[in-house]
Amino acid sequence: MAGLDRHIFRLLSFAWFAFWTLLFSLAYTQAPLYTSNQNQYFLHGLAAAGYGYLQEDWLVSTLDPTPVFSFLVRITYQLLHFEPVYYLYYALLMGVYLYALAGIVGQVFPALRQGKGRLLLLALLVVLHSAMLRFGLSRLLGDNWNFLLEDGVADQRMLGLVFQPSSFGVFLMLSLYLFLCRRPRLALLSAVAAATFHPTYILAAGVLTLAYLVVLLFEGWRTRGPRSTLVECLGLGIFALLLILPILGYVYFGFQGSATALAGQARQVLVEYRIPHHALLSWWFDLTAVFKLAFILLALYLVRKHRLFPVFCIVFFTALGLTLVQLVTRSYSLALLFPWRLSTLLVPLSTGLILGWLAARLLSWKGGGADLVSRWAPRAAWALVALAAGVGILRMALDFQRQQAQPYLPMTGWVARAHRPGQVYLTPVKLQEFRLATGSPAYVDFKSIPYGDLDVLEWYRRVRLADRFYKDPDCQLLEQFAGQEAVTHLVLPQDGRLFRCPQATSIYQDAAYGVYLLQAR
Repeated sequence: MAGLDRHIFRLLSFAWFAFWTLLFSLAYTQAPLYTSNQNQYFLHGLAAAGYGYLQEDWLVSTLDPTPVFSFLVRITYQLLHFEPVYYLYYALLMGVYLYALAGIVGQVFPALRQGKGRLLLLALLVVLHSAMLRFGLSRLLGDNWNFLLEDGVADQRMLGLVFQPSSFGVFLMLSLYLFLCRRPRLALLSAVAAATFHPTYILAAGVLTLAYLVVLLFEGWRTRGPRSTLVECLGLGIFALLLILPILGYVYFGFQGSATALAGQARQVLVEYRIPHHALLSWWFDLTAVFKLAFILLALYLVRKHRLFPVFCIVFFTALGLTLVQLVTRSYSLALLFPWRLSTLLVPLSTGLILGWLAARLLSWKGGGADLVSRWAPRAAWALVALAAGVGILRMALDFQRQQAQPYLPMTGWVARAHRPGQVYLTPVKLQEFRLATGSPAYVDFKSIPYGDLDVLEWYRRVRLADRFYKDPDCQLLEQFAGQEAVTHLVLPQDGRLFRCPQATSIYQDAAYGVYLLQAR
């Protein structure tokens, strides 16, 4: 009978998790496939799965920066050929995030672990992360404030509107929750999982590991003595190192760099040209960053007496210290480590804790109207969640309608039907959707980048060359593309006239784009 009760309890727990995952994912929303960064991060996986002729694309021949994510994309496409499953993957990650964040807040504020407190906390977290709230913030304060309460600085965030490697940062949040539940090995495994799917999280996983070991060392020193504590911490450290060695070795040996001068040039291109909004303090430090810093400091104060406090402190001051070092040294290498990316964990954790503190205060209110609050709080919570989910569904419907109205779709549809092996398309550098919309190789685009030093410099050369042509279409430059650059087709925005060059023959025209066959003279 006890075994049956356990099975029923697990089934109900899973159903509860699935139910809140659905509500959270609907309220948060997802953008249509393939949007924004997905055009880069899905490329290697879909190419390996045989999607169109992407295997012939130059960018696919460069080293994959996120091989485990690409493997997931590849195996999913090969086995299922059902792309909507990527939405399901992301919804599940959102559920992990909600479960972990609510669990951490519940650890700090026990009144929110069950019953009305749990319901109120989950509802508030859903609203905190909802498209409804983001829309309100953007209308009230401007587009730069959309993700104020959940993302880190430098336009980096754990979640976001698309499924991509950074989404696996939710396992950092889960890691922290597991540590607070005194499951250190699972906590380390979860942190390493985040870094394995997105190597940018290697620093975050390392800092969390260090924080856990420091806390365990101080706790065990007083209860079990120094010897057994040191042995335990050493074992955990070795365990974490063994877990992270595969992805660490892949990154180190794959991207260790070339000659010093070339490596420096490549890092400069990435930092100053391609991702200054992520990598330069002068670009991303603004009033929103000040607010996020205030959230973190307030949350630190709220957890000052909890076991979370030392871990929070180590992560925060490591991020702050390395950021200041980068500011002083202006090191491109340190900038590309993104030490401030730790804020993608700290900011949503902080706003969740502040929200939890407010909810706990509300539930413990003993003044006039306390009975009314107790009676109406659950009803208000359900109403807010329903409203947030409804607005989220409407937002997703509008996003899908906008995608179907994109002016490039007739052209990419035609290319997808007409393309053949050996074709390479020169496209406008901001037409990042071309590769995945057509399954055809593109010469270059601005969004999708390699990470090896020589590959970055080659990408930069291609972008400048393509940008130069599209700013002033020139037959002589087109001869270079058709000849030494091995471009076979040109995609050109329409201005009402045919583009006339001896090398170019018009083979498709619509109101927005034309496609031309190129032949070197």
